[in-house]
Amino acid sequence: MNMADDMGGASILSEPQKAMIRQLAAVMVECEKLQSAIVKGEEVDHEVLVRLTNLHARLARDLKVKTKAKPKRTLQDHLRERA
Repeated sequence: MNMADDMGGASILSEPQKAMIRQLAAVMVECEKLQSAIVKGEEVDHEVLVRLTNLHARLARDLKVKTKAKPKRTLQDHLRERA
């Protein structure tokens, strides 16, 4: 599953949409790198992280990327898994 699939499949996307998806993926990678550095205790320019996170949110909104929500688990499901 990828972002193009979330938007109905790569075959129906325009070239500008595909370019925006590539840009969104690149921004996601950079955000993950910065977050990983934070976890490792490394110095990070927090302003850059905020800017990238905002760009990520704008691109996702502009693309109308819809993520599939995980199905809700009932109490019975939880208890059955723990048994």
